Amino acid sequence: MRIWLANHYAVPPNIAGITRHYELAREWAREEGAEVTVFLSNFVHPRRTFITEEEKQGIEQVKGLKLNWLWSFPHKQNDFRRIINMGSFAAVFFLAGLLKKKPDVLIASSPHLFTAFAGWMLAKLKGCPFVLEVRDLWPDSLIKMGGLNNKHVVKLLTWMESFLYEKADQIIVLTEHQRKFIADKGIDPDKIDLIPNGIVVSSWQPNPEKRVEFRRKMGVTEDQFVAIYTGAHGPANALEYVVKAGRHLKPNTAIVLIGDGPEKERLLKIKQEEGLDNIHLLDPVPKAEIFDYTYAADCGIISLADNEVFRGARPNKLFDYTFIGLPIISTVDGEVREIVEKNQVGIFAGAENPEGLAEAIDQVRSFNEEERAAIKERGRQYIDREGDRKKLAHRFYEILRELVNRK
Repeated sequence: MRIWLANHYAVPPNIAGITRHYELAREWAREEGAEVTVFLSNFVHPRRTFITEEEKQGIEQVKGLKLNWLWSFPHKQNDFRRIINMGSFAAVFFLAGLLKKKPDVLIASSPHLFTAFAGWMLAKLKGCPFVLEVRDLWPDSLIKMGGLNNKHVVKLLTWMESFLYEKADQIIVLTEHQRKFIADKGIDPDKIDLIPNGIVVSSWQPNPEKRVEFRRKMGVTEDQFVAIYTGAHGPANALEYVVKAGRHLKPNTAIVLIGDGPEKERLLKIKQEEGLDNIHLLDPVPKAEIFDYTYAADCGIISLADNEVFRGARPNKLFDYTFIGLPIISTVDGEVREIVEKNQVGIFAGAENPEGLAEAIDQVRSFNEEERAAIKERGRQYIDREGDRKKLAHRFYEILRELVNRK
């Protein structure tokens, strides 16, 4: 089967960012014998720079897998230039696809809808099934986060969203909330499938000798209790409250945040103005290294803004932390809280509550070795059931195969 997969923000594991699409494509090429082309941007969004030739040379070569690096307009801030960046990627993807031999199936992934719309047009022209992957509910999330209030743009994006739901031959969602949200719009539930984020279980093995090395890189001592946050530093992540939790931490406790985004400078300013030496803000690191940093910590933080749009979120950090075996502290109510509490892998600290977060970290610190070992085991069981990327990739492939055969 010849598969096209387009995501503006996809990256391979040697670059910090969203590795889901590369890892799915790699599994399809290796295990299913598919020919997979991934369309991705050579402008790396989290760090706002172009990928280097050296980085390209460091990417594993996989038979049957081709990475088609596309130009997109560079930008530094979330202003009009980011909109141009989105539109330019979608346009270049459409033009690049026109020149290629038709695939058996085309998958286009959000969050922004321009790539997905370009994917639908290509699929229509090529005469192949179109699969829409929904990573984020646009424009609903933009509106509820206050980032979109232009009624004309809202009307356009709302029309585009409904159009894509209706015209897609199959829809892939990452959370149960997304599935219900789309079905409630009158879309046939039978064409909506859940393929959540996950972990390539074989990609990492614990190495206790690295713990000291990576704690040193984080700027913490061996005897400190460390809570870690890994990922985007944007308005949606509500990290201001995580940084301000430093005011309330018990002695010999630290919080480490790894990543980048439009809020990074403001977070650094809060840390400096308040003299929070127990807060450490690090630059993004490749996915290949993030597990070693996470393993060197003692618990993991999941943080999102206190907004109903995130009640249905299921961030990749959930899978990262449970895979490593760290107890999880979530500030997010809804689907994440349900998973954490149902699987007994952590606690809910309250939303946007610095003092509550500090108290939760202290509570986790009080867990004995037996309790921590039980959390680790339950976390691994959860990954085996619902977060093993190999199993998820096979399930996704079977959906594609059935769709192609049916069409």
